[in-house]
Amino acid sequence: MKKLTLMGLVLAGTLLMGTQQGLAAQTFNLPGIGEMREPTGISFEPGVQKTLLFSEAGGIQKFFNSLRVTGSQYFTMTYSDPPDFSYGWAMSHRLGIPVLFEIGEFKHKDDSLEEQMAVYADYINRKIIENGGKFSGVSPLKKIKDRSGTRWEGYFTLRSEEKGVPFHEAYWVILQRDGYFVTLGIINADADQKEAVREISRMVAERKIPKNVNYADIFRKE
Repeated sequence: MKKLTLMGLVLAGTLLMGTQQGLAAQTFNLPGIGEMREPTGISFEPGVQKTLLFSEAGGIQKFFNSLRVTGSQYFTMTYSDPPDFSYGWAMSHRLGIPVLFEIGEFKHKDDSLEEQMAVYADYINRKIIENGGKFSGVSPLKKIKDRSGTRWEGYFTLRSEEKGVPFHEAYWVILQRDGYFVTLGIINADADQKEAVREISRMVAERKIPKNVNYADIFRKE
């Protein structure tokens, strides 16, 4: 009887380990933005995807490098059972004083991170509106202040066209800080895939937001 019980515990432990590994495989960490549970059938893998929106600028990397961002991370979204048109990507970048210079807002270099986030949000909102973005409310990105801190988040769609074929793209944009860095996170998907849009919206809303880091504590002597 004891041997059977022991075998049962070992089997249960093995199954539990397999379940935990499965759950880990279904999570996606967008650096500086948070850890998210991937929707069923959708995964994010490291890699840069070509996109229509940044094609005239020479691609995503060239465009964001020109803004002098740092710590850039790029991901490609894939479907296990793709629709006729499967498309999507994600990325995150650290924003700092060089970015303020590039967007003509260098005068804010001595502002607090929260004040600088508002400057970035205003700039991004203007660009989205200028490019015909569709959104709800008075602006695409909206300020959020809760237990996790202050950040800016928004969802909008854009219409692109290639060789006369229209494409509708969905975008989730997040501005977040960790106590020292401001991070810009962007996730993109095919706006016509309604179920995917709903699931990604849930994924973003339910993400585990990183805690603010006091970098002075790291170097403080005991």
